Amino acid sequence: MDKAKKKILITRILRVCILAAAAVALFLLGKIPEVAEYFFARGLTRGAGRIIGFLTGLLPVSFYEWTAVFLIVGGVALFVWLIVTLCRRRFARVGRAVYRLGVAVLCVLIAYGALYAPLYQRASAVSALGLTETEVTEEEVYAAAEYYVEALNRTAEALERDEEGNVVSPHSFSETADLINAEFAKIDADGYFAPYDVRPKRVVLSVPMSYLGITGIYFPFYAEANVNVNIPSYEIPNTMAHEMAHAKGVSRENEANIVSYVLCIRSEDAYLRYSGLMRAASVMLGNLNGEESAQLRARLAPEILREYANGSAHYAKYEGPIDRISAFFNDLFLKANGIGSGTRSYGETARSLVALYKTLEAE
Repeated sequence: MDKAKKKILITRILRVCILAAAAVALFLLGKIPEVAEYFFARGLTRGAGRIIGFLTGLLPVSFYEWTAVFLIVGGVALFVWLIVTLCRRRFARVGRAVYRLGVAVLCVLIAYGALYAPLYQRASAVSALGLTETEVTEEEVYAAAEYYVEALNRTAEALERDEEGNVVSPHSFSETADLINAEFAKIDADGYFAPYDVRPKRVVLSVPMSYLGITGIYFPFYAEANVNVNIPSYEIPNTMAHEMAHAKGVSRENEANIVSYVLCIRSEDAYLRYSGLMRAASVMLGNLNGEESAQLRARLAPEILREYANGSAHYAKYEGPIDRISAFFNDLFLKANGIGSGTRSYGETARSLVALYKTLEAE
């Protein structure tokens, strides 16, 4: 190896080592709760998210979905190119490509370490909502489930439905986002949530997204809250609020769930309230024994039962191997970020819903 090539090799190795060290340092800093809370969540991450979100929000286009398409097509093309180039024994070109790919991956890790990873270590969003979680009794779970069922029945009466029995949204996508931003503004959480409005994006490729089992996704690199609009109408506000919660600084899925439930259920808007109550009632009924669950389920209005059935039928159309593969990788991603229960964390909201019920009853 001549001196010029040796110098290039050493430079590349040093560059990779520096980037790797920077990524490790960011992730280690983000593991310290105080640093995660005050340096990242309320400082660097929030500031960067505000700027990036403003820029990507200038266009009503989901940059996430087109990036996903580019990565899928580009990944296949790169794989084919590598195989062909290796077969032609052009190892130097392959080496350069692998080096550039490694640098790109490290840069993405650094960006993720600054824009999102530390949020997993910050204080609980449940506490910021003013909810006090304690061990709950079976009686309290039943009482909470009964409360949500009765509230759901009352709220359902105020909404119109289409010929298939599904609730019709009285708001546009943008108007729904405005309502949710207004609900966030009402929360007195001592600066826990980012103070700026979030503009969620409609995903054009929502049907392919449904096959992946994804109803919404927050993409931190663009500070984008993306919503799959190929979901039942009653799910839209709750899903939107969930993704907006991520953009506001909540990373854990179970906490983003409870934030979305609180925002929707406390809202004076019947459509938002209905969306939150549909999810809350379903979660609480699922935490009762068979007999008690059936007893309360029988008290739901026929139109609500029909809408639940419609929702189940809708999601069943998209179940399959692609959905299971997507869920597997999502589970790995969550566990890699310190969420030991993985995708099961989406359903870990029953205690918080009992705490919310107690708060609502006391008002």
